Amino acid sequence: MINLIKKENINLSILETDFDVFADVINTFTDESFKKSGLIDLDDHIIPEYFRDKMSIVLQTNGMLIGYSIFEFSNINNSSNVIINKLYVEDRFKNKGMEQFIIEGVTYVSSEVGTRCVTVTVDDDDLSNLQIYKSLGFYESGLNENGTVLTINVSSLVNLRKLNDKFRNIPKDSVDYRNLKIIKKITTGRSGNIYLTEDGKILKMFTSNSFTFIKDREETLKSIMMLNIPEIIKPKNLVYYDGIFVGYIMEYLPEGDSLWNKIKDMSFEEKISKIKDIEILMKKLHSKDIYICDLNPDNIFFDSNNNIRLIDCDSFVVKKNVINTLVANKFKDPVNIVVNEKSDLYAFAVTILELLVGNKISDNSSVNDIVKYYNKYKHKVPVSFKDYFDKIFINKERIYLTDSYENYINDIYNANDTVEIENKSGNITVIILSILLLAIAIFGYIVFKTK
Repeated sequence: MINLIKKENINLSILETDFDVFADVINTFTDESFKKSGLIDLDDHIIPEYFRDKMSIVLQTNGMLIGYSIFEFSNINNSSNVIINKLYVEDRFKNKGMEQFIIEGVTYVSSEVGTRCVTVTVDDDDLSNLQIYKSLGFYESGLNENGTVLTINVSSLVNLRKLNDKFRNIPKDSVDYRNLKIIKKITTGRSGNIYLTEDGKILKMFTSNSFTFIKDREETLKSIMMLNIPEIIKPKNLVYYDGIFVGYIMEYLPEGDSLWNKIKDMSFEEKISKIKDIEILMKKLHSKDIYICDLNPDNIFFDSNNNIRLIDCDSFVVKKNVINTLVANKFKDPVNIVVNEKSDLYAFAVTILELLVGNKISDNSSVNDIVKYYNKYKHKVPVSFKDYFDKIFINKERIYLTDSYENYINDIYNANDTVEIENKSGNITVIILSILLLAIAIFGYIVFKTK
């Protein structure tokens, strides 16, 4: 869910991959076969076909569905338009302004992506919805076999209802992009480019044209800015251009180097120490329900004092039901499609395997490719780690390294105890047999003498 407005007990959001909410929406449809097939897809973490080329805005109160709108983008006469396919509000919430609120959300999104008009077809018998659309300024623009076609100019409704003021939540300490003077590009990443500004700021500008991606990053970064974890290189200010979020200014990155660049100079003991540091930080974030998502050696930085720092925090995930599509294939958990603690643990295992071996795994590698890599270089991996990698890559367990190591030690300890008990048991048996044989011999001797 990407929040458009979240106040008190009301939440208006763009529905992305929140499967439980999708199920609530599907259950309002009357077509039973559609409902059945759609719910089966959702159980498999698949968005049903009907929704794939559309966008849905959902209105909730305390997690309960109030209503929604499903719409799609089209190009008519070389002009971008939005077509509302469905507007639905639960009976108990009808005619209480909820329909208008949802339509405003659709219009706001249309405005942010540069759409000119919003169009909807309303059944002529549906007088209630006809009146609702007309109350917002929609006008009749035609007829078709399904009813009356209503249209509104997006910019007119945005200005009339002051939708930008209503939906945009721009922080007071935000920076206007036009006030920044860029000196040079530092690097290019998957989601954006990083620049150096004239006044020494480090600026990341997103390159995606997806409104939902940019809106999601804005929401995520606002959460990350509130974190009190010094190991994270956090956003310092969000950057906007004409009120639209475009990037952020990072906190100052101290002198140092990425983990990957430092590997060649590390001793084995140093590598083990860094692995412990990475896991401690990962546990810190997991305790706050934050997932790193794009954990890899290039995003792990060590300052001049060898303190760990995580960069590229805009890839963090702070909500549920996010499907990981942006990271290299080798770091994607083949078992857990949805980003969570377990998917981080898989990426962590791949990262520390690369760290211990000192060679990169190909980005497109599958788990089978990683197992082949591991088998090729397992002679470079400590015995205690082999049990851990077997659990992750072969047995598909998702466990912290420290927990795996404790289990490994306990197994060894218990095995030694068993051997010791068996040895003691064997020794006692030998002693008892010896005593019995000695007693038999003495008894035989006495009998022999008496005769």
